[in-house]
Parts: sequence; C-alpha cells; structure tokens
Amino acid sequence: MEIITSLDNKTVKHINKLKQKKYRDECGEFFVEGFKNVLDTCAARPGSVRFVVLSASAYERKGEQFTEFETVVLANNVFAKLSETDSDQGIMSVNAIPKSVFPSSEHCILLDRVRDPGNVGTILRTAVACGYDVILNNCADVYSPKVVRSAMSAIVKCNIGLDIPPHELKASGYELIVADMAGQNVFGAEHCDKYCVVVGNEAEGVSTEISSIADRLLALPQKNIESLNAAVAAGVMMFALLYAAK
Repeated sequence: MEIITSLDNKTVKHINKLKQKKYRDECGEFFVEGFKNVLDTCAARPGSVRFVVLSASAYERKGEQFTEFETVVLANNVFAKLSETDSDQGIMSVNAIPKSVFPSSEHCILLDRVRDPGNVGTILRTAVACGYDVILNNCADVYSPKVVRSAMSAIVKCNIGLDIPPHELKASGYELIVADMAGQNVFGAEHCDKYCVVVGNEAEGVSTEISSIADRLLALPQKNIESLNAAVAAGVMMFALLYAAK
C-alpha cells in the first residue's frame, strides 16, 4: 500500500479544501472523521462513500475493516495536518453530499436560523432517534466538520431538506407547531398525526414571519431560568409530541 507523505499531494489538498463551504458546494463532497463515525456512516450509506482515508498507523490496526472501499493511506504527520480534532483517530471518509429532499415522514423539525454547529448536530441525532425528517433554513452549514462531528452518523441517516419555505410544508398537510415561550404547555398538547416542529435562532427565537402562520405555539414549562439551549428544547419537544396522548 502506497503511503502519501506530501502535503502537496492532490488528494491531500482536496480533503483540506473540503473544510471550506464554498468548495464543498462546488464538488458536492464533505468528510467524516473519527473511527465510530466513519464506521457507522459507511454502514448506513455505503453508496455515498467516495473513499476512506487512514493514517499509516490506523491502517495497520483497522484497515481490514474498510477493504470494500477505496482506501487512501497518509503518513501520520500528514493526516494530523488534515484532522479537525486535537487527538485524531487516524481515519476519515470522503462522502457525496446527499441531495436536499422534501420531508416524507409524518413528523419533521424545521430549524430556523440555528447557527451553532453543535446545536445543529445534536438536533440531527435526536431527530434520527425520533424518526423525524429535518429542514434547515439559513442555519449553520450541515456538512461543515463541526456539525458532522456533532451529528455522528445522523448526517447520512436523516432525510435533510435545505431552505424549504414553511408555507410549502403547510400546503403538504403539515401542522406547523412553533416552539415559543408564550405558547401552550407542550406536555398538555393534543396529538397530531402530521406536523412540523419549528425551533428558532438561539438568541432571537422563531422569526415573526413563521410564527404568524403557525397553527400552534407550544412551550416547555420552565422554572428559575429564562430559556433552554436550542438543542435541548428541540429534543424535549420532539419526544413530547411524538408520544402525546391520542
């Protein structure tokens, strides 16, 4: 197996440029880093994997687990230069960016200008656990390394739609449920068969344009604090509505 030792190698340069949103958009690829993250991503959507990248030492330990994929091996110091983590695990995969899709599940969540990558990734993971599709409107780039690392394999397990107008969701039969502190207690909310939960920007909440067309405003009851982290609030809302009494 050839080991790439130069930072000027074409493949190395390509992977490094995938840290930039503009380049990701141009070539339609992103990268996943970390052994479990890559392993789960390869298992969940193998057709999206363009190639797997391993450091020389990681290839010796774990290379046999990725023999069905094209494999690129880098010198340890070269891999370390590409890594987005302080202590890399010596493995990445380069994947095709899935096409944006309109939600097909009976339940979905729309993120309105959620800008923190950790929040976006955490919400994606919870959405997969709950069986929700996800819509991202003007949010942190879902295929950035920070979001991908936070989302784990949810990044390829979840149906993701980008910049879908809320009125199109309503026209498709989704009840638009906005998370708002002035709303009804979510734990007393009536069951709904087809709905879209809307969670807003960390500082400003849901835009007035969306709130004005909402079918319902729902809130999480809180004591002694003004607000919750967006990802925490989104997770509680998704589970609460999923298991609302019929």
